[in-house]
Amino acid sequence: MFGTNFPVSDYYRENILDAETISRGGSWWTAVLLIRDPKTEKPFVALYRWQKTDSGWKIRKQFSFRNADQIEKAFEVAGRFAKKLDQK
Repeated sequence: MFGTNFPVSDYYRENILDAETISRGGSWWTAVLLIRDPKTEKPFVALYRWQKTDSGWKIRKQFSFRNADQIEKAFEVAGRFAKKLDQK
């Protein structure tokens, strides 16, 4: 079960359909999760960033995509911006 491995809220914990860590190092952890909304039963994709603290992992950023068009547009733009990161 995915939910026991990722520090999300109890509301979503049992509804994680799939998940993949993007990076984990030091006191930071970033992952993309496919979650079924318990209320609507509709899946959504969420990007999480956690920070390890003395009391455990804490969500520092979370962003959700509710449909494929949003994801495709975000990654299209991110891909264009990624090319600019290597420019000096």
